[in-house]
Amino acid sequence: MACKKGMHPRNPYRDKPPDFSSLARKHAEFRSHCYVAPNGKLLLNFRSSDAVRALTKILLQEDFGLNVELPSDCLVPRVPQRLNYVLFIDDLIKMNKLKDDIIGIDIGTGASCIYALLGAKNFKWHFVATETDALAVEVASKNVAQNSLEEYIDVVAVDKDRLIKDIVREHPSSQFTFCMCNPPFYEQEESEQKFSYIAGGVMSNSSSSSGVRSAPHSATIARTNELSVDGGEVAFVGRLIEDSVILQKSVMFYTSMIGKKSSLTELKKKLRRFPNVRFIVETLNQGKTQRWILTWTFHSNLKLSLLTKDFAPLEMPLPDQINNEDQILSWMKRILDEIDINYEEIENRRLHCEAIRNTWSQQRQRKRLLNIPSAPLCSTVSDGVMPAKKRIRLAKVDVGVNVAMGVGDGRDSFGEAGNFNHCFSEQFKLCAGKVNVSVQAYIPSIIDINSAVRFCVDWSEDCNILILKWIDGSRQALHQISQYVRNQLQKMEKMPLSLCFARD
Repeated sequence: MACKKGMHPRNPYRDKPPDFSSLARKHAEFRSHCYVAPNGKLLLNFRSSDAVRALTKILLQEDFGLNVELPSDCLVPRVPQRLNYVLFIDDLIKMNKLKDDIIGIDIGTGASCIYALLGAKNFKWHFVATETDALAVEVASKNVAQNSLEEYIDVVAVDKDRLIKDIVREHPSSQFTFCMCNPPFYEQEESEQKFSYIAGGVMSNSSSSSGVRSAPHSATIARTNELSVDGGEVAFVGRLIEDSVILQKSVMFYTSMIGKKSSLTELKKKLRRFPNVRFIVETLNQGKTQRWILTWTFHSNLKLSLLTKDFAPLEMPLPDQINNEDQILSWMKRILDEIDINYEEIENRRLHCEAIRNTWSQQRQRKRLLNIPSAPLCSTVSDGVMPAKKRIRLAKVDVGVNVAMGVGDGRDSFGEAGNFNHCFSEQFKLCAGKVNVSVQAYIPSIIDINSAVRFCVDWSEDCNILILKWIDGSRQALHQISQYVRNQLQKMEKMPLSLCFARD
């Protein structure tokens, strides 16, 4: 059981994999699935689904004090991998110093209810664990009860077309800390290529329908809804992203395990449509198996990664003209408006700022271009010289043209509606030679609306200092913005007081 490489540092299986010999001496059922290798080492027959199930049950019992029922026709979770995910969530909570009332949503908890059980048992987190399969709901509820964790875990049956919107709205007084899920990453056709049916609605990877694939190293038996979903994991997590756009800050961290690295491209592309979201991708390893955790948030003040190094705030002294909070706020808002940087006033009258693109460089050149007079639309005869081009006379003239266009990747921002196009013309009633034209189109674009930089504006009353604090994005961009602000502060020292705080 290769566990060490790349596992979470606090995962106990990283440095101490399960001792099969010790487990076999204590548990007769487990011992029946073991065999002695030529080198005398006791090994487990991982190609037996019963052996894999026995190992999971014993690890949960021995290492976490959890007594769990695992039906023979349901997916058996691999404990080290599931624990990796739970420890990653714990990292998010600890790095943001969140201590009380941790409430999570486990989407598709499964019969084992393993994420909620591990989180509640080890960290006393509270969970709403959702599930669409009736059998899984029944077994998960039993697992919660027999471990006396009803106070912490509420197993809820939901419709398959619902993810978390209804759950959050049914708990309006709750601030959910996180949501987590491990969605099926196959589409139905793909799952049928990798697995074969062994009973109604139950599949196994012990052999493939084509008969050409080699036997797997570890047996997997699962229900079809545990293996595949319409559109695969991209569609499933895409729906979660759409829910999050509606719920926004009702959940602090949105997370999902990703089984295919190729899925990350589409999902990151979808997240970049929304300028007020931040996201990261972390890698989880369990031996030769690699998974990814996609995490995103709408909270500007939350940390997403332990790997992010501290970035010293950029400080600049304020001139004597500015000596109170109202003046600082008014002047800074005017400067941000000048360079088209979005901002929001948050607690303690600080400003959370977001620059979508570089609007602060080459300001003189931009202003010169704006002051250039427009060229005449039509040429006239001058000194006997005819214009280079003549206006073309058309048989029909468009009286009115109505055009509506959008940008993005060719899809509706909140759904999967796809492209839409609409174009029609109609005869102008008052003149037979004229027509009205209406065009509506949604055209794919390479425009990337991901922020150039996000930062916070603060100030120190004691020292009369303006402070720019980096949140994420380009640090070079923040240095450029700070230089622009410094230049404006120098100009302020030469300006009359009445002009310092004027707004256009």
